[in-house]
Amino acid sequence: MKRRTGIKLCGMRHPKDIEACESLDIDAIGLILVPNRRRTVTMGIAKEIVNRVPDSIAAVGVMANPSMDEVKQWVEHVPLDRIQLHGNESPECCHRIREEVGIPIIKVMHVDDQGESSGEVGAYASVVDAVLLDSGAGPLKGGSGQTFSWDKIPSLVDPWQKEGIPVWIAGGLHPENVAELVRRFAIAGVDTSSGVETAEKKDPKKMATFVERVRNVDNE
Repeated sequence: MKRRTGIKLCGMRHPKDIEACESLDIDAIGLILVPNRRRTVTMGIAKEIVNRVPDSIAAVGVMANPSMDEVKQWVEHVPLDRIQLHGNESPECCHRIREEVGIPIIKVMHVDDQGESSGEVGAYASVVDAVLLDSGAGPLKGGSGQTFSWDKIPSLVDPWQKEGIPVWIAGGLHPENVAELVRRFAIAGVDTSSGVETAEKKDPKKMATFVERVRNVDNE
């Protein structure tokens, strides 16, 4: 069966960013809904962006340690397809959000400098729909543009795969290194934000090159 790696382009900040996505073979775009981050969008902008996203592309809202009221408010005003939880959310929190809001949950697991991942597989496997492994380096967990040790990927991914949970990889991915990652490891998908930007803005050429290089490996 032909391989197909999922691709998510995160950190969309302007409706015009979606224009560059419409012709790309991607699976999802991400919006940063965490307060006080460089790529954070307002509710109004988020709604405008999501309304322009083609039906074939999922709109993912990225949150960190949100209250239930915050989650419900976002979902009420913005038609999100997925919620990505980027903080220290407990399994109970993930379960409650998924059940009460009725939207699939992507849980970010941070990989530290020793290659150890946050979150116990057994505790989360039944309450999330996918896992995103991201770099835990630096003061801000994730979104740092830094990679973690890829040599740790097999041991990190395997327990989740045994539970039937797809695992995506983020952290420092860009057009120059994503093909190597996809070629080396059996992962469900890849996620990038700063890796497809120039001067802190989404770069249509980098976005297209990133997607092309993933798909070229898929077709090998």
